[in-house]
Amino acid sequence: MTDSTPVGRVTVALENAGYQRIASGLQVGELKFQFPAAFVKAKSSAELILVADIASESEAQLTRKVDGVARALDIAASTRSLTLVVTGPRPSAAALESLGRVCRVLPTGNITGDDGDEVLKNWLAVLLPLSLPEPESVSGNSLARIYAAAQNLDETTRKLIDVASLGERAVSKELYSIIDAAAVQAKEKNK
Repeated sequence: MTDSTPVGRVTVALENAGYQRIASGLQVGELKFQFPAAFVKAKSSAELILVADIASESEAQLTRKVDGVARALDIAASTRSLTLVVTGPRPSAAALESLGRVCRVLPTGNITGDDGDEVLKNWLAVLLPLSLPEPESVSGNSLARIYAAAQNLDETTRKLIDVASLGERAVSKELYSIIDAAAVQAKEKNK
């Protein structure tokens, strides 16, 4: 069964991005902290991500808990960066400012609608891997645009563009033949 709560949706998105959930609850040193979910990157643990639901606790409680985690990490001389993903109603500006002093805050807003997954993906974009286009498709489209534009160019330039796909030597050879032909034409013209 899929957890369709906001915290559940965030959990699924982070797990799909390669984050590992801290199953036994968050513990820093001897201190234990209760959050709906906490994550570290599976391959490298440089970042600690906390997930909280502002609908189930007050802004003041959440601020105290996050301050406690930040202080515990400082005392433990941890090099982890701290990120808080806040689901539910958007926290007040004062709460965001207070939380922002000790961690990066990502308030997700309303992610319960049909477009909730896209909204969530946008809010979590800094945590999710980039999806880049395939290199072949980019170069293929670029060459197609160049060939299309070449139809409006002079014959000499089109010859160079046509041999470009054959490599540097082919272009050099074609360029030398163009130069040689121009030199022969100029010599005959001056006679």
